[in-house]
Amino acid sequence: MGEPGIYPVVVFDLDGTLLRGTTVSLLLAQWLGQAEEMAELERAFHAHEISNSVVADRSARWLAGQSTADAWAVLVDSTWIDGMAETLRALTAAGARLLLGTVTLRFVAEMLRERYGFAAASGTEMQVTDGVLSGTVTRYFDEFDKARFVEEWCTSNGYLMSQVAAVGDSRSDVPLFERVGMSIALNATPDARAAATHALDTDDLRDVLPLLRYVADVV
Repeated sequence: MGEPGIYPVVVFDLDGTLLRGTTVSLLLAQWLGQAEEMAELERAFHAHEISNSVVADRSARWLAGQSTADAWAVLVDSTWIDGMAETLRALTAAGARLLLGTVTLRFVAEMLRERYGFAAASGTEMQVTDGVLSGTVTRYFDEFDKARFVEEWCTSNGYLMSQVAAVGDSRSDVPLFERVGMSIALNATPDARAAATHALDTDDLRDVLPLLRYVADVV
C-alpha cells in the first residue's frame, strides 16, 4: 500500500456522480411504473421547491413490499461512470479512506460500500425486515446531514475536514463542498460548480485522480 495523497479522505456522491445520467430513485421509480412522478419530484428538489424528505416519503411508499435484492438487481447493471472500479481501487491502494456520501436510500449505499470497500456510507434509511422494504422512512437525510456525516466520521477517525476532498454534482453536495479542503464538481449543476474548488466534465472517473493529487499511473 502506498502513502495517502494530500487528501487522505475522499468522499464520493452517488446520484449523478458515480451513477451517470440518472438517480437511484428514478431507476427504482421506472421499475415500479412511477417514473413521471419521480421526475417531477426530482425537478422540484433541484429547484429548491421541496426537501429531500418529500422525495423520500413518496418513493418509500412505492417500495413497500419489495425486496432489497430485487431493487439492487435493477441498479447493478445501470450506467455507472467509466473507470469507477479502477479509480476507487487506485485510491484505496494509495492509502486513501473512501466515504460514500449520499442522501439517497442507504441500503443501496451499503451495497456499494460492501462491493467497493468504502469505509462508511450515508443515506435515507428505511425499515427492512428479512430483506423486504417496509415503505416507511425511519431517518431522513438531507444535504446538511451529509456534511455532518463526513464531519462526524472525521472526528471519530482522527481527520480534519481540511484533509477531505469531495466529489459531487448537485445541490446535495454544496454544504459539504463548503466545509472540505478541496471539492470537485463532476458533470455538475451550476450551484455545485459555484461552490467547488474545481469543475470537471468527463465520462471517466479516473480523470479526478490528478486533481486529488494521486498519480494516475497507480490505476
